[in-house]
Amino acid sequence: MGVLDKLYEENDSEIVEEFINQWDYIIDEIDLVIERLETDYKESVNELFRIFHSLKSATAFLKLNRINLFAKLVEDVLESARQKDKPTDELIDWLFIASGQILKWYQEITHNQELSSIDPRLLKLPKGY
Repeated sequence: MGVLDKLYEENDSEIVEEFINQWDYIIDEIDLVIERLETDYKESVNELFRIFHSLKSATAFLKLNRINLFAKLVEDVLESARQKDKPTDELIDWLFIASGQILKWYQEITHNQELSSIDPRLLKLPKGY
């Protein structure tokens, strides 16, 4: 049984569909927002924080613990980034890897597969965050 089957088995189908739609929006937006960090830092870092906060809340409700812990980690990095005036290249690179992880898990869920492990590069947080 894949992740999607488990989600439908344990939750109302409307909730699962709303989660997939929300995640679809995240996939469409996240790289664009990361790219804007260079030109509109404060607004972009706040938008990324909101994206990961929403993902954290939804995955907690759906008991997707691996994704929830990951979203919390990214949210913590972004909370620290809110205290800075501009991004470092290391932060931007790390966020693009995080975006790739989100896309990978989205594809695994929508293809009803099991969730893979986190990309080990994400365990090395950007310096200063």
